[in-house]
Amino acid sequence: MTDVHNDLRRAIADAIRKACADMANEFGHDPLHGFALCTDDNVMTLYSAACTKSWVAERKPEDKGIGSNYTEWVQNAGDEYFDSVSTTISVLAESDRSTIQQRFECLTLALEDCRKEGLFDPGTLLLCGSTGGVGEMELEAVDRVNTAEAAIEIAEDLSEDHFRNNQNDSFDLPAEKPVRRDTSPLPSMEIIPGRGVDGCEIGLARETAHEVFGPTESTSATYLEFPGVGVQAICRRKIVQTLIFYFRLNDYGRFNGLTREGIGANNSADDVLNTYGKPSRTSESTVSEFGAAPGAREKSIEYNNLGITFTFWDGQLADIRVDKIKS
Repeated sequence: MTDVHNDLRRAIADAIRKACADMANEFGHDPLHGFALCTDDNVMTLYSAACTKSWVAERKPEDKGIGSNYTEWVQNAGDEYFDSVSTTISVLAESDRSTIQQRFECLTLALEDCRKEGLFDPGTLLLCGSTGGVGEMELEAVDRVNTAEAAIEIAEDLSEDHFRNNQNDSFDLPAEKPVRRDTSPLPSMEIIPGRGVDGCEIGLARETAHEVFGPTESTSATYLEFPGVGVQAICRRKIVQTLIFYFRLNDYGRFNGLTREGIGANNSADDVLNTYGKPSRTSESTVSEFGAAPGAREKSIEYNNLGITFTFWDGQLADIRVDKIKS
């Protein structure tokens, strides 16, 4: 394993240790049933999920597989320790120094390290997987970090059909809020910095993205793509975390809308600066040959205090990203 991956392995293990300390304080005498490292299909993000024995016991009568279905676990403490590691993984994924398999192996090895040092009780279930579904790497990780009995229990709970059914169930919407099925172009929308658009905002349930933007062919629970209307929603624990509105991305339609302050597809970087003032950060680079616009000169203008980022390719607005406001 390369030095960069050894460093990543150690950083993940350290984050797990810190999170476990916080969970011990948070859950008290309620024993931990399971702990999971969650990523996406391309292993570009990382966060943790956990559940206690009492939490599982309350829900098991209605959902037999809840004890292993980490995409449904909502208990946690110490998740902030994984934020910097997630950023490192994202940067590594964008480079040519790492593969999906190498990054996933780092997650598994970190769990193995923590298991071997006695951080978890022998009966605590440990999982490592993608929120998009169960694959060979995920099942191998289950075998490596759990007892044989626990691995069998998890494998039965997370058989592909059961897991996919649970994933699909999570997208079922109440009758009073149906998925948008009209294929006509969306009316012009107003992008609100730090929030999103009317009906689909940062912090709301991911189902709101379906209600506003329509159905998606995405199989990932993390990335919901709506290419027809030029939108992508990034979700975490079924909550919308980021909305990206595209104006010049191949295979995506142009988003029909402006920011509340009037910035849209035809505006320049100077227009953004004149409208919003001094940014939190600006960066310039050349898009790599593997990027969305190979060779283009990319400029990003970030306003963390407003929750909005503008990206330009060769002087033209490529996308607007809306996130939670950061102080």
